[in-house]
Amino acid sequence: MTGPAVNLVGISHKTAPLARRERFAFPTATCREILSQSTEETLILVTCNRTELYGLAGAAELESSLLAAANAGQGPFYVREGREAVEHLYEVAGGLDSMVLGEPQILGQVKRAMGTARDAGRLGPVLDELTRRAVRVGRRIRGETGVGRGLPSIPKVATGMARLTLGELSGRSMLIIGSGKLGDLTAQTLQRAGAADIVVTNRHSESAQRLAQSIGGRAEPLGEIDRLLADADIVISCTSSQTPILDRHQLERVVGQRRSPQPLVIIDIAVPRDIEPTACEIEGVHLFDLDDLRGWSSEAVPRKAIDAARDIVAAEAQDFDVWLAGRSAVPTIRALRDRAERIVAAEVERAGSNDQETLRAFGRRVINKLLHHPTARLKDRAASEGETYLDLARDLFALDLEFPDERGNGGRDSGG
Repeated sequence: MTGPAVNLVGISHKTAPLARRERFAFPTATCREILSQSTEETLILVTCNRTELYGLAGAAELESSLLAAANAGQGPFYVREGREAVEHLYEVAGGLDSMVLGEPQILGQVKRAMGTARDAGRLGPVLDELTRRAVRVGRRIRGETGVGRGLPSIPKVATGMARLTLGELSGRSMLIIGSGKLGDLTAQTLQRAGAADIVVTNRHSESAQRLAQSIGGRAEPLGEIDRLLADADIVISCTSSQTPILDRHQLERVVGQRRSPQPLVIIDIAVPRDIEPTACEIEGVHLFDLDDLRGWSSEAVPRKAIDAARDIVAAEAQDFDVWLAGRSAVPTIRALRDRAERIVAAEVERAGSNDQETLRAFGRRVINKLLHHPTARLKDRAASEGETYLDLARDLFALDLEFPDERGNGGRDSGG
């Protein structure tokens, strides 16, 4: 035994289209419910392009939790167990598994998943250590390999899509629906490319006001959406709605009211999607969603940088294996220390000294010095030799037995 195995069940842009993924794009409340129903350490990571459930429970149990939460009959899911699950999380944190390779936002999403699991009481010692290491791996990959440095992010790719459709972006009007972080970043990128007359609308006026102020735009009520759409050249939609906020019929009506001969560019970066997908069939509407971003930047990443990043992942995963295996030695180490402390307590009582506290302190110092190296060896050998080495240690020190002299009953002196 080398410690509890970490398992993973997930769905992502690599295994399913957006139409299927958005079924598993759970809001925070659902994530908390999934975590609360688990009896093991569990962590759920939900991003624009993936939903992944990590835990110490078996893969079948993790899969059942996701299907029940989505009220779905099947995934399709990918399953990773043990070392493969660890390496996968490290690759996710490093941006190696992102649709836009090196995407920087994923590291913050991993941290938020950690916080949600911790608040739910499901981030135990194993997953806490794993996710902390994942964040470190993500930083190492970006700092040491250059993956993600200077490459297109989702906001940059979205800007490129708008430019391909509209040409020069200077003076183009922009409407932002929602106040999500990704929408904010996309708006800022478009603004730097020349887009102007920025309008923000949202169900919550306070959020719209904050975002508008941060990017030099103005906030408008969501009830004026038809007028706002008719005046816009570029629309960025990024809300947390679980159902579409704009349907095809509404957009057909809006297109008929527009004064501009230019097409209306809509960039829907919400999951689930904000815009009814069939709206792409409307003449004069160019609708892009997250799946349209696929492959835009992967070829720009040097093969050498990717290989270096994967070397970091492999080395860090090996280190985690060693740490996890060392944890399996803890019960044996604890039993060995308990035995030593019982022996000291029994001998102090037998000595009948008036200064027993001094004797106990002396005994604790001897125990600490005597067991320091055996404890380190047990952890190291457990990682390399596994349960066989621990079985030998338990047999050598007879840790499954209890001798009378350890209970202070005057048993035979083990010193002979």
